[in-house]
Amino acid sequence: MSLTTIILAAGKSTRMLSLKSKILFKISAEPIIQHVYNAARKIKSNDIICVLSNPPEELTKFIKENNIKSALQKKPSGTADAVKSALKKIPSKRNNNILILCGDVPFISSQSLNIMIKKLSQSDLCLGTFNQANPKGYGRVIRHGNKVIKIVEEKDASEKIKKVTEINTGIICIKEHVLRKYIGKINNNNKQKEFYLTDLISLLSDNNHKISTYSIKDELETMGINSKKDLVDLERKLLVKKATNLLNKGVLIRDVQRTDIKGDLKVQKDVDIDINCIFEDKVTIGSNSTIGHNCYLNRCKIGKNVHIKPNTIIFGATIGDNCIVGPYARIRPGAVLKNNSQVGNFVEVKNSTIGSGTKINHLSYIGDATLGSNINVGAGCITCNYDGENKYKTIIESNSFIGSGTRLVAPVTVAKGSYIAAGSTVTKDTPGGGSLTIARSKQVSIPKWKNKTIKGKK
Repeated sequence: MSLTTIILAAGKSTRMLSLKSKILFKISAEPIIQHVYNAARKIKSNDIICVLSNPPEELTKFIKENNIKSALQKKPSGTADAVKSALKKIPSKRNNNILILCGDVPFISSQSLNIMIKKLSQSDLCLGTFNQANPKGYGRVIRHGNKVIKIVEEKDASEKIKKVTEINTGIICIKEHVLRKYIGKINNNNKQKEFYLTDLISLLSDNNHKISTYSIKDELETMGINSKKDLVDLERKLLVKKATNLLNKGVLIRDVQRTDIKGDLKVQKDVDIDINCIFEDKVTIGSNSTIGHNCYLNRCKIGKNVHIKPNTIIFGATIGDNCIVGPYARIRPGAVLKNNSQVGNFVEVKNSTIGSGTKINHLSYIGDATLGSNINVGAGCITCNYDGENKYKTIIESNSFIGSGTRLVAPVTVAKGSYIAAGSTVTKDTPGGGSLTIARSKQVSIPKWKNKTIKGKK
């Protein structure tokens, strides 16, 4: 049995109070629509089609860049009309199931969707529901005994129906031939004068089709986004949930309200994470490591027994075991810190390898460089890797000492066992072997010199 997923994303986003489509707003580090699309891919949909209406250029660009098929709903008049637009783009298949998702409900899980799809083996339609303590604003699922007979939208509901707490999540899985048979029979006899997809339920019930339901347990999977407040509230709930899950698994999260896990964070035992830390993309942290407050980690691997001090940024880098990084360090993509190395305050490392036991503790920039082991780099050292057109490599071999304020003009190699005097500008390879390289201009003092241009100024 094949599967086609239709994502309904033709809303006008008016409550977002923005010129941008709401489904492009980021939540948990990705656009809302990306989360929905990822869920459809995880369940191995044969086709995924997104229904749009007068999409802004930014949304059109996103759809094309991600190779998402789209259908245009020219004059939006309800969710059933949107599905009709999608069906025109889908070749008719007898043995095909259709999954319908909402483009503004980002956190539906593949597990829930797979359960709903499996239920179609014994029914013609499966409806995703949720028991909402405060169901105001949602369509209510109406049953006769255990049998679902219809869905009533909030604006069309009587006071009695409004007390029903089982709500429609907007997620429907249906056999394609059944959908095609009944979609054209939906009318717009309601206060909104719209064609409601939910009217399929009463049509199928009246014609003795079997309707199954799946009650989704996690509210986060069902929450949609209509405003920026919805966006913020939903993300905060998700972040607290992620942090609490790690806390319950033994990770010491100092404050679950102030720890933002926006990507995939994998943590070993005895890790301590202080407040206001942000984790994006894939991050792994080895056992017995400590992350200080106000740190940002993105797409990086942290080894065992590592101490990341406060206010440190690590992006696209690998940190070996027993390292010390920060405070206020910036470790950029392509950086590799080998075991037992140290990178201190206000040090930036980019596309460079820092050898075992090497220390760069103060106010330095190391870019496009390879440093061996047991090197000491003094304060304020710079690898001058860029000449305005091209970037060049700096090599510092093991057991060398780089004095404070040194500038290494690439391409250049500092041979093993070299000593560079403080304040030097090194433009040629050094001989190493315990040699001292001094590259300074001659100090000159001019007596009774003064700048006459500022004479008399206060």
